[in-house]
Amino acid sequence: MALTPIRSGRLRIFQACREGWSAFGLAPVPLMLFSLLSSLAIGACFLLAWILLLPPVYGGSAGALPRQLELLITLAVFLGTLLVMVVSSLGFCRGAWMALEGRKPRFADLFRWDGAALKRLLLAWTAQQLVLVLPLGLATLLYFGLERLVLGSLWELHIALLILALAWYGVTQCFLNPLCLFREPKPFAAVGSGIRVALREWWPVVGLNGLLLALTMVVSTVCCWPLPIVLTTPLACCINLAAYRQLFGAEDRLGLMKPQS
Repeated sequence: MALTPIRSGRLRIFQACREGWSAFGLAPVPLMLFSLLSSLAIGACFLLAWILLLPPVYGGSAGALPRQLELLITLAVFLGTLLVMVVSSLGFCRGAWMALEGRKPRFADLFRWDGAALKRLLLAWTAQQLVLVLPLGLATLLYFGLERLVLGSLWELHIALLILALAWYGVTQCFLNPLCLFREPKPFAAVGSGIRVALREWWPVVGLNGLLLALTMVVSTVCCWPLPIVLTTPLACCINLAAYRQLFGAEDRLGLMKPQS
């Protein structure tokens, strides 16, 4: 039986935390092992870049590698990291959803390949960044325009406003992954749905994000790396998905959870 069987339309933070913890408790070992492997894969990408790119600099022979090869290595590291992040995000959402439905996810379920879902996730992330391009560009032009006119240097105020705007946008996009995987096939529609729901339930959503941030900070203080990432990432995903199901319902409109043929 699902832990969040119906859509309430309201976000209840402590209920989401209880349900997320219960879901995480159904399969802590597969979720944490999957989180550990994802972290190690990302670390391996950066380690490869460090081995290939930094030794020429610190060995006194800067520029020993051809510029084209350096760009190729950088691109490969970026694409490898992006692939790991997309696959891990998909696996966490699938595993958390299964656990919230009362089914214990297997390790194979977390790694199951789904090209259509990965494409939706990549497109949603791209749309999320594109939405930022216009306001950031306008803010930059406004800053330089005011600086040239009469107000002198406004970089402190500009940076403060920019941080506030990015924080606001980050809060509105906290449900982007489940939105594009379970509900909205169009990337910009997923971004817009997140903004509308976050504005309607602003303070509960802010509280949820603050709670997850505090959880990460507390675990990071108590434990040494990489335990905070391994523990908090799957738990935070379970709590976030429980909150999503309260707001959007427990219907998988896009067939992410359909049985593998």
